Amino acid sequence: MIFVISALIALLFILVAIQLGLTKKKQKQQFQSTLTLVAIIKRIIGLTQKHRGLTATYLQGNQSASTDIYALRNEISGLIKQTNELEQVNIESRWEAYLDHWQRLESSSMGLTAPESFKQHTSLIGTLLYLLQDVAEHIEFSDMEQQLKDTHFLWREFPQLVEYIGQARAVGVATATKGESTQIDKVKLGYLCEKINLMSDTVFNKLSAVAQVSENSQLNQAKQACLQLVSLINEQLIKPNKVSIGNQEYFATASSTMDQCNTLLDNELNAIVNKLG
Repeated sequence: MIFVISALIALLFILVAIQLGLTKKKQKQQFQSTLTLVAIIKRIIGLTQKHRGLTATYLQGNQSASTDIYALRNEISGLIKQTNELEQVNIESRWEAYLDHWQRLESSSMGLTAPESFKQHTSLIGTLLYLLQDVAEHIEFSDMEQQLKDTHFLWREFPQLVEYIGQARAVGVATATKGESTQIDKVKLGYLCEKINLMSDTVFNKLSAVAQVSENSQLNQAKQACLQLVSLINEQLIKPNKVSIGNQEYFATASSTMDQCNTLLDNELNAIVNKLG
């Protein structure tokens, strides 16, 4: 009788261990799926920001931008298809809101006024930024949360910094395309310069304290790129009424700043994947 009880107890422990193992395996799979979704959403945000910028210059008369606009749409379509195949996205209401808004904007953006196009794109990107935070909350409340201490800014403040630069790119390239800076343009760009300065200080101070793979030289270069972009906007787009900087030159400079920030962000997110995967 004692032998039978001992055997049952041992079996119970084995079953519990198996169940715990399966649970941990499932949690790890969900964690990996979440990180995959974070990476895809971040990519869609970047492409949508570029779509906003190119559409801005198109609506100011640069018809040649249409080729790149259609190429971006094809790339976004592929990422949407990839995202829809992930089971986790089905519980995210903001994903459905994004799909509905993007479908309408995709078909109408090249016929909108420049201000309305900017407004619609920025609202859409705002939805994606909130979606990114919603998805990342699954990481924050997982068993991995303690290992992610002080890194939440990677899916909160850091993407918002990149978005402010993206907005400055869209407003600035439209201003450069038409060759003049109105009072409305100056106010918008001044506001964005202020946001870029404040947010870059926050982001790079936090990043320097917790960076996994980014070197100090990379951080300094990206921070300097932000400062130089703000200086360029002030000197070339805000102070003068007649704008002399070419739209392609400005677009390339702003894009380079965004790319430097996104490279740092991608590297740090990949480091988290490698560390906890």
